[in-house]
Amino acid sequence: MKTSFAVLIILHLFFAAFAQEVYWQGGTPGRETDWMEPQNWVGGQVPAWKDIVIVPYQEHRFYPEVGCVAPLIQSLKVNKGASLTIAPGGVLSVDAAESEEDGILLEGFIFNFGALILTEMELESVENQLAHLDNQGVCSLVTDMGHIPLTTHDNQ
Repeated sequence: MKTSFAVLIILHLFFAAFAQEVYWQGGTPGRETDWMEPQNWVGGQVPAWKDIVIVPYQEHRFYPEVGCVAPLIQSLKVNKGASLTIAPGGVLSVDAAESEEDGILLEGFIFNFGALILTEMELESVENQLAHLDNQGVCSLVTDMGHIPLTTHDNQ
């Protein structure tokens, strides 16, 4: 029993060590806003599982657009003055299961015309972010109880 507990602690620490902040920079010629373009990310890698994605304000205004099924990320922060667009056919999933944060923090805006899927988050903390979500697509919170559709005040 003690060995199993120790192994779980070590595994948790091991996986937590791989969580990293990934910053959007955008502006790659010909693919200025493409989420899936590695050069649009500081470090040259598209964010994936365990990544904490941060979209900062950019003078050049090339903000990310998700136009396909993007890799699952751990958390998302869109800073004030910044935005993120999920195009029709685009899917962005945020799974905060391993996050010490709320999973999503919107100081800027998300324009959703595709699908935004949020998992392992508290309903109250997600609802507090909805004022910064222009949802024209599908947005849902996945919980142990099932899917909870989320809407903004404009499209209820």
